[in-house]
Amino acid sequence: MTVKTIGRWWSNKEIELVEIDGKVYALDGWNGESYLNCWKCTGEGYTDASEEQYTITPIYEDDELVAYEVD
Repeated sequence: MTVKTIGRWWSNKEIELVEIDGKVYALDGWNGESYLNCWKCTGEGYTDASEEQYTITPIYEDDELVAYEVD
């Protein structure tokens, strides 16, 4: 799984955009374990949001982010 930070989604707060396996997601709704209100971003500048919602959980090895699990 490849993961890289793409930028930020600007709304009433700053939301991180990450690319996970070739798809860009907005990470929102952190509960201390997972991001509960995520969506895919498409279009020019990744400004179009999908209607589907995802839960995305970071996976760490030795305190280093190595992947995300997308549900």
